[in-house]
Amino acid sequence: MSKGKQLWPGDEMLNFFRAHIRRETSLDAETAEKLAASLTKSVNRMLVWEVPADLPEAAATPPSPPKIESEIAVQERHDRAENFNPYLFSALVALAKHGRDGLMLRLKDIKSAENLRAFAEAQHVPVDASLKRTDDIRKAIVAGVERRLADRKAAAS
Repeated sequence: MSKGKQLWPGDEMLNFFRAHIRRETSLDAETAEKLAASLTKSVNRMLVWEVPADLPEAAATPPSPPKIESEIAVQERHDRAENFNPYLFSALVALAKHGRDGLMLRLKDIKSAENLRAFAEAQHVPVDASLKRTDDIRKAIVAGVERRLADRKAAAS
């Protein structure tokens, strides 16, 4: 048995589902595309052993009808929240290796308060729900990670 490949939500997972659906079903293109998108949104991550041979061909997305500007903005915002990976890096490791400023620099890459809260929750860092500004949430995350690191060091001594 070969080593599996891990897929996260995004283009690669969408292409994976798209290729399987096209190969294994007789659905029309629009229905197949909806099903692939729905599966991609429903699956957090997956480990696959067999990647379809026709995957590069499936990478070409079918043409979609033009959207008005507000629909595009709403969809982009939705996609960003859905595709955010709160395990992109370990806050604890970033603090231990790069210090407070290094962690803050990594957190600046996370732009929305919603994604910062998701990151904090996934990393088991408590953040006060009353904080609204992204800078305040980042500072709370750094303080929380510093506490966790201090607790680990104290427990290890």
